[in-house]
Amino acid sequence: MLDWDANVDPNFVDNHFCPPEPAGDTEAMRAQGYDEKWVVYGGDYFSAKELTVYPGRTVTIKDAGAYGLICVQGYGRFGRFPISAPSMIRFGEMTEDEFFVTCKAAAAGVEITNLSSTEPLVILKHFNPGNPEMPRRN
Repeated sequence: MLDWDANVDPNFVDNHFCPPEPAGDTEAMRAQGYDEKWVVYGGDYFSAKELTVYPGRTVTIKDAGAYGLICVQGYGRFGRFPISAPSMIRFGEMTEDEFFVTCKAAAAGVEITNLSSTEPLVILKHFNPGNPEMPRRN
């Protein structure tokens, strides 16, 4: 399951690095209260986006496919559910940092609210193979 040669490649960055790619028009996203960029793309197995919702803002985000997510910073609402990045998790405790969004819900759009007045709400979304919106690597 591990490609040893790829992981010890002395030119790893040159051969594998994907610089973040905006997932839309940067100025339009900022005006609406968020920033989203592709952080993993061009491969055959999965892709990923980083979504940042600015403090105090509510946005509706649509995607072309189902995805899982993990909240890595901040707190707010994800649809009708609370979402937050835990600072510590103890054995047996529930958290509000992981969700799965169906294809139908992703296409309709999910309303996300950042309830902080100062801290961004940062979410990493991971998609299955074949996301039609995924950029190709050069």
